[in-house]
Amino acid sequence: MKIRLVDYQDGLSARYGTSSSPFGPLWLVWTESGIEQLVFQDCGETDPFRVFPRLDKSRCFNRDDAGAATIVQTLFCRPVGDAPQENSLTLSAQGTVFQRRVWQALLSIPFASVTTYQQIASAIEQPKAVRAVASAIGANPVAWLVPCHRVIRSNGELGGYRWGLSRKQQMLDWEQAVPA
Repeated sequence: MKIRLVDYQDGLSARYGTSSSPFGPLWLVWTESGIEQLVFQDCGETDPFRVFPRLDKSRCFNRDDAGAATIVQTLFCRPVGDAPQENSLTLSAQGTVFQRRVWQALLSIPFASVTTYQQIASAIEQPKAVRAVASAIGANPVAWLVPCHRVIRSNGELGGYRWGLSRKQQMLDWEQAVPA
């Protein structure tokens, strides 16, 4: 699946819902522009404004768990070898210019591969900004789709992960299990 990051658009009506995934239940927010947020539902929270504290409450939100389940079904399908990907997905994630540069670099990490925080900093031509890169990765509002789980420390350790190191390892293992 080809993933494209587009500019965030204020004020659009949005849908949100919860669904199961290979890595646990999740919440999803999307608009006509694309997916804005995907977070794992670890706390059992049912109020979207607590799950997504940065949501603009003045917007119109409609709950659509069936729509979320349909989207999630396509998000977690495994690519088959080098078969051409017919599906494309648009992300409309809100972030600073720097964060979006980091997220764009993350989108270039091949499936089932890993890279380091230092390599991402170098890829965006700011090799001394490793800590800022790590912060931008931690602020990623679209778990799994902007593959922050593929970034590890230079020494080979997993490093941190907003959704827990066991989930990060599970994601990496899941990707590795795909036949080449």
